[in-house]
Amino acid sequence: MSDTTGSDYYVARTAALLRGHDRLCAYGHELLAERYGAAAVPAILAEARDEFAALIPAIPYIGGRANPLTDTLEQLASMLALYRVLQRRGRPVAEVGALVHAMAQRRIDSMPALLRRLAGRLYMSRLWRRRTERKALASQRGVYPGNVVFEVVPGDDSGAEWGINYLECGLVKFLHAQGADEFTPYMCFIDFLMFPAMGIRLERQGTLAQGCAQCDFRFHAA
Repeated sequence: MSDTTGSDYYVARTAALLRGHDRLCAYGHELLAERYGAAAVPAILAEARDEFAALIPAIPYIGGRANPLTDTLEQLASMLALYRVLQRRGRPVAEVGALVHAMAQRRIDSMPALLRRLAGRLYMSRLWRRRTERKALASQRGVYPGNVVFEVVPGDDSGAEWGINYLECGLVKFLHAQGADEFTPYMCFIDFLMFPAMGIRLERQGTLAQGCAQCDFRFHAA
Protein backbone atom coordinates (compact mmCIF):
# COMPACT_ATOMS: atom_id res chain seq x y z
CA MET A 1 0.00 0.00 0.00
CA SER A 2 1.62 3.25 -1.09
CA ASP A 3 1.64 6.47 0.87
CA THR A 4 -0.48 8.09 -1.84
CA THR A 5 -3.19 5.47 -1.55
CA GLY A 6 -3.11 5.76 2.22
CA SER A 7 -3.45 9.53 2.07
CA ASP A 8 -6.35 9.18 -0.35
CA TYR A 9 -8.17 6.91 2.10
CA TYR A 10 -8.29 9.54 4.81
CA VAL A 11 -8.73 12.52 2.50
CA ALA A 12 -11.78 10.85 0.95
CA ARG A 13 -13.27 10.64 4.46
CA THR A 14 -12.44 14.21 5.49
CA ALA A 15 -16.03 15.25 6.25
CA ALA A 16 -16.63 12.20 8.48
CA LEU A 17 -13.28 12.65 10.20
CA LEU A 18 -14.03 16.28 10.96
CA ARG A 19 -17.38 15.28 12.48
CA GLY A 20 -15.61 12.71 14.62
CA HIS A 21 -13.06 15.31 15.66
CA ASP A 22 -15.86 17.69 16.69
CA ARG A 23 -17.56 14.98 18.77
CA LEU A 24 -14.31 14.13 20.51
CA CYS A 25 -13.44 17.74 21.26
CA ALA A 26 -16.93 18.31 22.65
CA TYR A 27 -15.83 16.33 25.73
CA GLY A 28 -13.29 19.07 26.37
CA HIS A 29 -15.48 22.13 25.90
CA GLU A 30 -16.33 22.60 29.58
CA LEU A 31 -12.82 21.63 30.66
CA LEU A 32 -11.26 24.16 28.31
CA ALA A 33 -13.60 26.84 29.63
CA GLU A 34 -12.62 26.04 33.21
CA ARG A 35 -8.92 26.25 32.43
CA TYR A 36 -8.68 29.05 29.89
CA GLY A 37 -11.97 30.94 30.10
CA ALA A 38 -15.15 30.48 28.09
CA ALA A 39 -14.24 33.32 25.72
CA ALA A 40 -11.12 31.48 24.55
CA VAL A 41 -12.83 28.18 23.75
CA PRO A 42 -14.28 28.94 20.29
CA ALA A 43 -10.92 30.12 18.96
CA ILE A 44 -9.08 27.13 20.46
CA LEU A 45 -11.53 24.65 18.98
CA ALA A 46 -11.61 26.35 15.58
CA GLU A 47 -7.83 26.36 15.40
CA ALA A 48 -7.66 22.73 16.52
CA ARG A 49 -10.15 21.78 13.80
CA ASP A 50 -7.99 23.44 11.15
CA GLU A 51 -4.92 21.74 12.59
CA PHE A 52 -6.64 18.37 12.47
CA ALA A 53 -7.75 18.92 8.88
CA ALA A 54 -4.13 19.59 7.94
CA LEU A 55 -3.06 16.35 9.69
CA ILE A 56 -5.55 14.10 7.88
CA PRO A 57 -3.31 13.27 4.88
CA ALA A 58 -0.44 12.41 7.26
CA ILE A 59 -2.33 9.70 9.20
CA PRO A 60 -0.69 6.41 8.22
CA TYR A 61 -2.81 3.92 6.32
CA ILE A 62 -2.94 0.59 8.18
CA GLY A 63 -5.81 -1.19 6.48
CA GLY A 64 -8.74 1.15 6.97
CA ARG A 65 -11.87 0.06 8.81
CA ALA A 66 -10.65 -3.55 8.89
CA ASN A 67 -8.09 -2.48 11.49
CA PRO A 68 -9.52 -1.16 14.81
CA LEU A 69 -6.34 0.86 15.34
CA THR A 70 -7.45 3.11 12.48
CA ASP A 71 -10.03 4.70 14.79
CA THR A 72 -7.38 5.13 17.47
CA LEU A 73 -4.99 6.85 15.06
CA GLU A 74 -7.74 9.21 13.93
CA GLN A 75 -8.56 10.11 17.52
CA LEU A 76 -4.87 10.50 18.29
CA ALA A 77 -4.58 12.99 15.44
CA SER A 78 -7.45 14.97 17.01
CA MET A 79 -5.65 15.16 20.33
CA LEU A 80 -2.36 16.01 18.64
CA ALA A 81 -4.10 18.90 16.90
CA LEU A 82 -5.45 20.19 20.22
CA TYR A 83 -2.02 19.76 21.81
CA ARG A 84 -0.36 21.80 19.10
CA VAL A 85 -2.85 24.62 19.47
CA LEU A 86 -2.37 24.80 23.24
CA GLN A 87 1.38 24.38 22.85
CA ARG A 88 1.45 27.49 20.65
CA ARG A 89 -0.34 29.28 23.47
CA GLY A 90 2.48 28.38 25.82
CA ARG A 91 0.75 25.56 27.70
CA PRO A 92 3.14 22.81 28.93
CA VAL A 93 2.76 19.22 27.77
CA ALA A 94 1.86 17.97 31.27
CA GLU A 95 -1.03 20.42 31.43
CA VAL A 96 -2.36 19.34 28.05
CA GLY A 97 -1.85 15.70 28.99
CA ALA A 98 -3.98 16.18 32.09
CA LEU A 99 -6.65 17.86 29.97
CA VAL A 100 -6.68 14.97 27.50
CA HIS A 101 -6.94 12.47 30.37
CA ALA A 102 -9.94 14.34 31.75
CA MET A 103 -11.54 14.34 28.30
CA ALA A 104 -10.90 10.62 27.93
CA GLN A 105 -12.44 9.92 31.32
CA ARG A 106 -15.55 11.88 30.40
CA ARG A 107 -15.86 9.95 27.17
CA ILE A 108 -15.46 6.63 28.99
CA ASP A 109 -17.99 7.64 31.64
CA SER A 110 -20.51 8.50 28.91
CA MET A 111 -20.59 4.87 27.82
CA PRO A 112 -23.16 2.68 29.61
CA ALA A 113 -21.53 0.75 32.43
CA LEU A 114 -23.21 -2.51 31.37
CA LEU A 115 -21.78 -2.25 27.86
CA ARG A 116 -18.33 -1.53 29.27
CA ARG A 117 -18.50 -4.59 31.48
CA LEU A 118 -19.74 -6.78 28.63
CA ALA A 119 -16.87 -5.51 26.48
CA GLY A 120 -14.48 -6.42 29.28
CA ARG A 121 -15.88 -9.94 29.58
CA LEU A 122 -15.51 -10.39 25.83
CA TYR A 123 -11.95 -9.06 25.94
CA MET A 124 -11.00 -11.59 28.61
CA SER A 125 -12.67 -14.49 26.81
CA ARG A 126 -10.87 -17.35 25.09
CA LEU A 127 -12.61 -16.38 21.85
CA TRP A 128 -11.12 -12.88 21.92
CA ARG A 129 -7.70 -14.20 22.83
CA ARG A 130 -7.70 -16.53 19.83
CA ARG A 131 -8.84 -13.68 17.60
CA THR A 132 -6.01 -11.53 18.95
CA GLU A 133 -3.51 -14.31 18.29
CA ARG A 134 -4.54 -14.37 14.62
CA LYS A 135 -4.20 -10.58 14.40
CA ALA A 136 -0.79 -10.78 16.07
CA LEU A 137 0.45 -13.15 13.38
CA ALA A 138 -0.93 -10.83 10.70
CA SER A 139 0.80 -7.83 12.30
CA GLN A 140 4.14 -9.63 12.22
CA ARG A 141 3.99 -9.82 8.42
CA GLY A 142 4.60 -6.06 8.37
CA VAL A 143 2.18 -5.24 5.54
CA TYR A 144 1.61 -1.71 6.86
CA PRO A 145 4.72 0.02 8.26
CA GLY A 146 2.61 2.39 10.37
CA ASN A 147 0.79 -0.43 12.13
CA VAL A 148 1.46 -2.16 15.45
CA VAL A 149 3.51 -5.35 15.63
CA PHE A 150 2.68 -7.55 18.60
CA GLU A 151 2.61 -11.02 20.10
CA VAL A 152 0.20 -12.69 22.49
CA VAL A 153 1.64 -14.28 25.64
CA PRO A 154 0.02 -16.72 28.09
CA GLY A 155 -0.78 -15.99 31.71
CA ASP A 156 2.05 -15.80 34.21
CA ASP A 157 2.89 -16.15 37.90
CA SER A 158 1.57 -12.66 38.65
CA GLY A 159 -1.95 -13.95 38.09
CA ALA A 160 -2.38 -12.37 34.69
CA GLU A 161 -4.77 -14.39 32.54
CA TRP A 162 -2.96 -13.42 29.35
CA GLY A 163 -1.02 -10.57 27.83
CA ILE A 164 0.26 -8.74 24.78
CA ASN A 165 3.79 -7.58 24.00
CA TYR A 166 3.74 -4.67 21.58
CA LEU A 167 7.03 -4.73 19.68
CA GLU A 168 6.13 -1.75 17.50
CA CYS A 169 3.38 0.82 18.10
CA GLY A 170 1.57 2.78 15.42
CA LEU A 171 0.78 5.58 17.87
CA VAL A 172 4.43 5.95 18.87
CA LYS A 173 5.48 5.96 15.22
CA PHE A 174 2.91 8.57 14.24
CA LEU A 175 3.72 10.98 17.06
CA HIS A 176 7.44 10.53 16.43
CA ALA A 177 6.93 11.35 12.74
CA GLN A 178 5.05 14.46 13.84
CA GLY A 179 7.82 15.57 16.19
CA ALA A 180 5.64 15.09 19.28
CA ASP A 181 7.47 12.36 21.22
CA GLU A 182 6.95 14.27 24.48
CA PHE A 183 3.18 13.88 24.10
CA THR A 184 3.27 10.09 23.64
CA PRO A 185 3.44 8.98 27.31
CA TYR A 186 0.27 10.93 28.06
CA MET A 187 -1.54 9.03 25.34
CA CYS A 188 -0.19 5.73 26.67
CA PHE A 189 -1.68 6.46 30.10
CA ILE A 190 -5.23 6.40 28.70
CA ASP A 191 -4.98 2.60 28.77
CA PHE A 192 -5.11 2.85 32.58
CA LEU A 193 -8.42 4.68 32.29
CA MET A 194 -9.97 2.43 29.68
CA PHE A 195 -9.24 -1.06 30.98
CA PRO A 196 -10.49 -0.53 34.56
CA ALA A 197 -13.74 0.83 33.10
CA MET A 198 -14.18 -2.57 31.45
CA GLY A 199 -13.46 -4.45 34.68
CA ILE A 200 -9.91 -5.38 33.69
CA ARG A 201 -6.82 -4.67 35.77
CA LEU A 202 -3.91 -3.76 33.54
CA GLU A 203 -0.30 -4.21 34.57
CA ARG A 204 2.50 -2.76 32.48
CA GLN A 205 6.15 -2.50 33.43
CA GLY A 206 7.28 -0.37 30.50
CA THR A 207 6.42 1.08 27.11
CA LEU A 208 8.11 1.77 23.81
CA ALA A 209 7.47 5.46 24.47
CA GLN A 210 9.68 5.16 27.56
CA GLY A 211 12.48 3.62 25.50
CA CYS A 212 11.72 0.05 26.53
CA ALA A 213 12.02 -2.84 24.10
CA GLN A 214 8.28 -3.46 24.24
CA CYS A 215 4.99 -2.47 25.84
CA ASP A 216 4.18 -5.43 28.10
CA PHE A 217 0.44 -5.50 28.70
CA ARG A 218 -0.78 -8.04 31.25
CA PHE A 219 -4.52 -8.48 31.84
CA HIS A 220 -6.15 -9.51 35.10
CA ALA A 221 -9.86 -10.00 35.64
CA ALA A 222 -10.88 -7.45 38.26
